[in-house]
Amino acid sequence: MSIFKIDDEQMKKLKSWIEIHRTTCWYFKNPGAIGGGLSYIFTPTGIGESLKVKCICGEQIDLTDMDKWWEFL
Repeated sequence: MSIFKIDDEQMKKLKSWIEIHRTTCWYFKNPGAIGGGLSYIFTPTGIGESLKVKCICGEQIDLTDMDKWWEFL
């Protein structure tokens, strides 16, 4: 089993992006009945993991912290 986490710095960036994005995104203005507007995409690599959050409208933010990747080398 894999556990993927969003650290405090990534969460801060994500919340900031959402606040800005919600002012222009049609999805946030007209949400669906079941949600699912944001996809959290974690991609494990050999030296760390990539994290992107993508809105159903197509806009996305890359929250990958490559500075942490160097800890594994």
